[in-house]
Formats: sequence, structure tokens, C-alpha cells
Amino acid sequence: MTGEWVADPGIGWRILLTAYLSEPPDPGAVLGRLTELSAQQQWHGTTEVRSDDDVDPLRARLIDGSAPVLTGIAGAALVVSAHHAWVDGLGLLDVLAAATGQPVASSARGVGERPTRGGPARTATRRLAEAAFRPPAAVAAPSGAVGSGDAFAELTVPGSWRTAEVVTATVQGILRHNDAAGRDTRHLAVAVGAGRTRPGDDDRIANRSALIRLTDLEDASADEVEDRLHTAPLEAAPTSGRAATARLMAGGIRLLSRRLGSTLLVSHLGEVTAEGTTGLAFHPVTAGGTGLSLGAVGFRGSTTLTLRARAGQWDRPGLDGLLSEIATELG
Repeated sequence: MTGEWVADPGIGWRILLTAYLSEPPDPGAVLGRLTELSAQQQWHGTTEVRSDDDVDPLRARLIDGSAPVLTGIAGAALVVSAHHAWVDGLGLLDVLAAATGQPVASSARGVGERPTRGGPARTATRRLAEAAFRPPAAVAAPSGAVGSGDAFAELTVPGSWRTAEVVTATVQGILRHNDAAGRDTRHLAVAVGAGRTRPGDDDRIANRSALIRLTDLEDASADEVEDRLHTAPLEAAPTSGRAATARLMAGGIRLLSRRLGSTLLVSHLGEVTAEGTTGLAFHPVTAGGTGLSLGAVGFRGSTTLTLRARAGQWDRPGLDGLLSEIATELG
């Protein structure tokens, strides 16, 4: 990791990939492979393989900590948890391949050489001004959520869906959800996670993620969403070697954390092939004031959608309901 990781300190910043394997993995073998990977990557921190009887409680135990990679096993499910400062979404696939000893690949091509919208300091100033005067729309959360940590949901739908189609379905699903809750939706903003292609001679696993941010989507057509997704400049990464920028961001985050960020984050790992695996589910970070993220991964002609949110605002039934609204838009 280079520079200074400037982000909301109340967020664990861990991304999760769940692989449903054909057979239960051997914990000792997984630990040995990941220990070797950590040495190769020169990662510091303890490599662990935790266990639980069910996937959701296991995920909840893997959302904290500064170690680059943690893993857990629940039956035939293997959950890989990585800190976003060290590993991006596509890097999770590399970690999964190492943990299972089986090839894993994605069709995702990355964003290429697209320009970035300003540097960290300008981005910090612009985003803090937006949070103060034009805060992104929130998604109506259910009442009665009192948990701690994160809540998770997942749903598999038929077909292979591109990122633009998933973003459009998510926007329409949120609009219908908020309408049913009697909530006005203004300044609906979606942050879209993307990746940069790793050079062919570079075997490092790193955070090469990029962020595309689309705002005021409540009246956008599907064609407009697709066009903006393909042409919008990238947002500056949440890292900086400049102490002044770090102080500005940290101070703004403390003051405006509930209004900072986007309505939700969407991240798609593309069409993935993974030997010895029957299904995959990807949960991005719960960043921003709403703390709501949607992950997508295509696998064998279907797409698994997930939602992740802070358990103090959302519970599993609430996330299941919102995810069903979004999935309906893809039907």
C-alpha cells in the first residue's frame, strides 16, 4: 500500500467473496496456501482461517481487522475477506485461486486509460461541498434494525447482466422502494467500482480499483446510464501522500459522515470461471453515509446479486426486500 489510506475510520474497508465449493475445503490446506501467498506478496499480519456453522455469521466475523487477507469456512462455503487498501475486487479472485489451488478468471476488462476528475484535494473539496449542500438521496431503511456490524443478502437471477444494466435496475428498484415508503428521491447517486488492468508482467495483488460516480440518476434512461458509465471520468482514489489533504478529508468525514458518499455503491466482478466451484457471491464495502453496497458476479449463465449494509440500519429481511425489487427490474 502506498500513500496514506484516507477513509471513514468507522468502516472496516474489507471486501468479501464467498465461493460455494463442490466439496468442503480442508482448513489446513487453505491456511498453508494463503500463508505462502502472503509471503510471496510481502503482506504483513496474521493469516487466519476461521470457521462457523453458517455463512452469514461467518461473514460478520470477517469484516474487521487490518490484515490484508482473512478467510473462513462454513461447510462447503469458503469466504475470503480482504482489506481494500491491499486488494481490489479482481484481486479477490486471485486470492480465491490461491486458497483453493484452482484456476479462477474473470471477463472484466477494466477502465483502461480513462482520465481522472481532478486530484485528491479537489475531489475532497467537491465531495464535502456536495455533502453539505446537495446530499445524495438515501434509501428508506426498515424500522427496528438494531444489530451491530453488517447485514448481508444475496439472490441469484437467470442471465448474464452487464454493469450498466445492473446500475439501471438498481436505480429503478430504489425509486420503487422509496415510492412505496413515501420517500422523495432527489440526487440519487451511484458509485460504480471498476478495476484497472494489471500489467502482464506484474504478479502483485494490489488495490488497482477505480471509481466512477454518476449523480442525479432519478430521471436517467437506461441509454443515458450506459453512456455516462462509459464516458464519465474517474474519481480520485481515497489515498494520498499529502498530509494536508488527509487532514481535510478526515475532518470532513467526521463532520459529514452521514451525508458523505453516494446513495449506494455498485461493483460487478464480470463473468467468472472457477473450477471446483458451484456459485459465487461478492460483497463490496459499506462506504458512504448510507452504508449500502450492491455486488454482482456472473457465473455459469446466471448472476448473483448481493446487498450489504450496516446492521444498525438494515436487517436481512429489509435487504432481501430491496434486492427483490432490484432483481425484478432485471426480469
